[in-house]
Amino acid sequence: MIAGFFAAASSLPFDYVKTQIQEMKAGPDGKMPYSGPVDCALKTVAKKGPLAFYTGFPTYCVRIAPHAVITLLFVANLPKWEKKIGL
Repeated sequence: MIAGFFAAASSLPFDYVKTQIQEMKAGPDGKMPYSGPVDCALKTVAKKGPLAFYTGFPTYCVRIAPHAVITLLFVANLPKWEKKIGL
């Protein structure tokens, strides 16, 4: 679960920027709000502060943490399973 927490904490800012880019719509003047991911990140920090990247963290953590647990358990037990089936 700790690995899942850190996976969520390190990947959520990138996911936030990706989502903002995907959902952006042209303004009344026909101009897009962001010219790219770096521009989106810089404008987010300037307007909302760095904690804005962690909007929805509890929900994201609940989604990512079990995935990390299952993946790590699978990888840790794979050699045992290979021996049992003779691979």
